[in-house]
Amino acid sequence: MNWAIGAAAVLLVLCLITAATPVTLTLHVKYKQQKQDIQVTIALWHLFYKTIHLPLLALDEETGSIIAREKTESSMGTEQEKKVRETPEEMRSQWESIQLWLRHMNDIRPLLFRFLHTWKINKFRWMTRFGTGDAAWTGLISGMAWSVKQTAGGLLSAVMKLDCSPEVSVSPEFQRRMFESEFLCMVTVRAGHAIITGIRVVKHVRGDVFALWKKTREERRREEAS
Repeated sequence: MNWAIGAAAVLLVLCLITAATPVTLTLHVKYKQQKQDIQVTIALWHLFYKTIHLPLLALDEETGSIIAREKTESSMGTEQEKKVRETPEEMRSQWESIQLWLRHMNDIRPLLFRFLHTWKINKFRWMTRFGTGDAAWTGLISGMAWSVKQTAGGLLSAVMKLDCSPEVSVSPEFQRRMFESEFLCMVTVRAGHAIITGIRVVKHVRGDVFALWKKTREERRREEAS
């Protein structure tokens, strides 16, 4: 009997640790000198992490495919680099899967908003420096850029908890043509909130979840056969 009580206690502690585990998501996008750099990092306890790095995106004009060179790093010391190709057919299939979920957005919107409200924005930086070569156009676009950034910041602070001072700037260059931009957003959420929200979402869309899973499995079989 004692072993059962001990096992239950250990299981309870593990569940509490899992629920309290902070998951940090970081999106870092840079564009400078006509080179883009996209980096996505997922971290647990700020110790275990995985980073997906996309330093190059290109378009294959013959097939219409998007080609990316993907680098993956992790806290375990493993590094991988591969070329990823997304064909128009694959993108169309992915869009159909997204539409499948969007049909139920009205039903799960309150759940998603409650979930997003548990997220904390730890860092937010959005810097832009640009010029069109024409002072009047540069001034006009500068004002529009400020409006877009202020609106985006207001929306984020409305649906998430802002736990930092946002760094936002627009630096117009009136005498030359150029464009540089950097976007960094780091958010933290407890794993327990994500698990509970996931369970509730599955309950709402359990029929289409099976359809989506079946469709994904069929696509993977076709890819393996080819």
